[in-house]
Amino acid sequence: MKTNIQIIQEVVDYIDSHLEDRLDAESISRQAGYSRYHLSRMFTSITGLSLHTYIQRRRLTEAARQLVFTDRPVMDIALSAGYGSQQAFTVGFRALFRTSPRAFRKKGDFHPLQLKFTADGTDALRGDRIMDIHTMESGPIYLAGYKKNTRLGFFVIGQCWRRLHAAKHTIPNRKDPDFLVGLNDYTKWDADADRQPAFDYYAASEQTQPGRLPSGMEAKELPAGKYVIFRFRARSTDSLQPVADYIYKTWFPQSTCRLNGHAPYDFARYGEEMDADGKSLIEYWLPII
Repeated sequence: MKTNIQIIQEVVDYIDSHLEDRLDAESISRQAGYSRYHLSRMFTSITGLSLHTYIQRRRLTEAARQLVFTDRPVMDIALSAGYGSQQAFTVGFRALFRTSPRAFRKKGDFHPLQLKFTADGTDALRGDRIMDIHTMESGPIYLAGYKKNTRLGFFVIGQCWRRLHAAKHTIPNRKDPDFLVGLNDYTKWDADADRQPAFDYYAASEQTQPGRLPSGMEAKELPAGKYVIFRFRARSTDSLQPVADYIYKTWFPQSTCRLNGHAPYDFARYGEEMDADGKSLIEYWLPII
């Protein structure tokens, strides 16, 4: 007998092989041998998305791929994505990618928002549950907080955060009190460090401009540049490693983004406001060219 995880994975496989065909909850439920009600509940609990939303995001992501890598007419792509008119396709596409299909094609950058989901039965933070992906140009970013090198162990990251939470109210010129920043600075990366790679970690707050800091705090300025930003919701205690693995190992190889080799760092912005499940908004920023 198949487990529920196996059934959902088969549903995901079925959806991916029929993205250009008619797909609805009734037909998929019959294929899976479940009632529409039970399949919908199980699908949402495992993937974090409703069946309808997942199908729409997968179709629009594949439509975005075709806009960039093929010369197919926009109307043909719209019909393949399940839209009856180019106008309806444009509305749906703009809602997900923040631009029109024609503008997306002209720009030529492919940022896959919803790659195929892999069911593993865990509720851990996952890269394929990212809510939104976009790029932006940023001016210089000024940070103030506490720094430690991970050579001694990753426990030093927790030390930085405890000190920051105790003293964040003393930081002058705070830009956005609703967010704090965790920066991985790989400038002095040492992959041969004993037992684990070593890099500098900052737990910090962003400033509108540099200012005199309390004793023990350090300032860090990030140069102006372009970033790709991944937005999702998670608990502050969740490890971001699964997201980083997804971004670097799965998302980047399928996108047209190129990492900025002259900016050896990445950082996460952590929202201070939590929902009823203890989750807050998190943004993962990577410098690109």
